[in-house]
Amino acid sequence: MALAAQKSVASLMRKTLDRQAALARVKFSFKKKQVEQILLSYVRDGNPEQFNELVKVLRDCPLNDNNFRILFEDSLSCVVLLGRELKPFVDALCGIEWASREEELVEMYSRFVLSLVTAHTYHYSRIMASLIKLFKPDGENWQDSPSPEMVSQWSNIHTIIAQIVAVMPLTSDLLMQTIIDNFPYYKAGCFQNRAYIHNLIWISKYIPSLTEQIMTVIVSKMVDLDANVVDRDKNKQETIFDMEIDGKDEVSETLDYCMLEILKWLEDERDPVLNIFCNVFERVVLPTHGIRHVQFLILYTISINQQCADRIFTNLWLVAAGLHGLGPGALATRRTAASHLAGLLARCVRVPNSRLIQYLRLMADWCHSYLTATQESTVADNTKVHGAFHAICHAIFYLVAFKNHHLFVNKESINFVESLNLPRLVTCNLNPLRTCPPQVTRAFSSVTRSHQVVYCQAIIEKNTRSTLQNAVQKYDEWFPYDPYTLPISGKIIWPLCMEYKDMFKDSDNETQYTSLKRKLEAEDDDYLMPSASQRLASSLSNCISPGFKTSESILI
Repeated sequence: MALAAQKSVASLMRKTLDRQAALARVKFSFKKKQVEQILLSYVRDGNPEQFNELVKVLRDCPLNDNNFRILFEDSLSCVVLLGRELKPFVDALCGIEWASREEELVEMYSRFVLSLVTAHTYHYSRIMASLIKLFKPDGENWQDSPSPEMVSQWSNIHTIIAQIVAVMPLTSDLLMQTIIDNFPYYKAGCFQNRAYIHNLIWISKYIPSLTEQIMTVIVSKMVDLDANVVDRDKNKQETIFDMEIDGKDEVSETLDYCMLEILKWLEDERDPVLNIFCNVFERVVLPTHGIRHVQFLILYTISINQQCADRIFTNLWLVAAGLHGLGPGALATRRTAASHLAGLLARCVRVPNSRLIQYLRLMADWCHSYLTATQESTVADNTKVHGAFHAICHAIFYLVAFKNHHLFVNKESINFVESLNLPRLVTCNLNPLRTCPPQVTRAFSSVTRSHQVVYCQAIIEKNTRSTLQNAVQKYDEWFPYDPYTLPISGKIIWPLCMEYKDMFKDSDNETQYTSLKRKLEAEDDDYLMPSASQRLASSLSNCISPGFKTSESILI
């Protein structure tokens, strides 16, 4: 009953506001040339009273179509008067609702805006900001595509932006700055962020010279959004309050639909945009550690474009190995590159075994050359100095464990693994197993011992004793291509991801997509609500970070 009463009160208030707005529209009526006379009086005679009253009316009162027509007819006829001193009037015109009006009035507004920015270029920033802000409306999220009414309004806005850039092509830098300045805050919600990204992609289609800059801005904002999802997950582990869970779900939903927009963009535009995204990945995503979702855009990219796959794998290897010609590079970036390389080789369904073998060989040869160059017999165990070596060894261990069904399928493949001379890496004085995440160490040890390739148990036990005697060992347990958990964009990502298969356990060939889809369908339909999100997280809790089973299920 209380809820029904609240709805009734809200309905009455809405009707009252609508009546007041309707009365305001008919309360005044512009006469032809009236606005022009007010502006002339203000500019020539310095009479501010009528001018200030006009500005107040334009700001406070909605305009009916007749007043709108007279206002912009007058404004068009005296554009030359709209200098800097008439900024309040121009600001008021920018705030008038126009995009949803009939075609004739939209065309009139368009002609006025073009005349204004060409006659007074200092109004450009103000006009463009007013147009870009219209891409952040309030509304309800859409599923397949925005409503026809919304698309029509956005189309009107894009038409004006395209016309302005056509007559003033050198203003594209100002347009980009306006786009950056008006990007919604992540707490603005799913609809505003998704609508804004949707329209930025739209801009890139008629101003292709801005495509890379637009993509860079979008991906940078999504990285920030992803980082907030990670932080909220960490906070959730430390609190029991429902509001923390609600916040996480809202941010996750926003990121989910933003990912969906970018995935559709990559699919629709294909090669040109895919190559641009490779640039953005290397510049924005690769140096970022700890995010969980945005990097899956590159997994999608290499899955549908062989040229991009070749480029990404080559560049990741060059960065990880310090061979890109710009110096060895920051250790953190080299470690991150090694993690991305191993994750993509392991997780991406469309990576052929030949590429896996190629990079395992490159990584093993590099590690052996590193040991030889550092005079293995006398080298000190300094993980900071030799961090890149440890990272590449961890990548090898990860791939051998994760791809065990491919690397130990027959005698020929086992001979290849033996040719990597893994015992030398495991037993060297640098001791890469000491810094390797425990779950990877255990899986690698189990796989290699069962095929009599390497025996790691003695070293694992020695490292365990050393850790207990000295201090708690901290491992870098971030695996960039952990199972992807966003449910909407996941329907595109999941079929492209490969699951870890425990070689000691019989299992079916169910893919990550079908597994998660089955689990989601078994729960409530509204899987974006907190309880369902918790259940989704719970459904993945049996797989720790890299997709390996927990230590209890791994033979040592």
